[in-house]
Amino acid sequence: MARELYILTVCGLGTGTALFLKMQVSKVVRELGYSARVETADASQAKNIRCDIIVTAPDLAKMLRSQGAYAKEIVEIKNYMNKQEMKEKLKAAIDRILSS
Repeated sequence: MARELYILTVCGLGTGTALFLKMQVSKVVRELGYSARVETADASQAKNIRCDIIVTAPDLAKMLRSQGAYAKEIVEIKNYMNKQEMKEKLKAAIDRILSS
């Protein structure tokens, strides 16, 4: 069995949007057959948290990359309601992490 992934969902304040994203990501990861601990954080905290994947909006992803966030992968989601976008991007990121 593969190891448990640590995924962080991030929004500006770490509350509403990040919580919604957490629920979506948790569902998608389960559907893909992986095990993950999914937590939320605000943008200012997220850059300092060591995790496998950060899932966030494109503008926050750019900011986190420029600040040197400790995530192995940062996944940009343009439409939080688009489950297919989330599934494709998360699968690609997870595959890269597990193959390294």
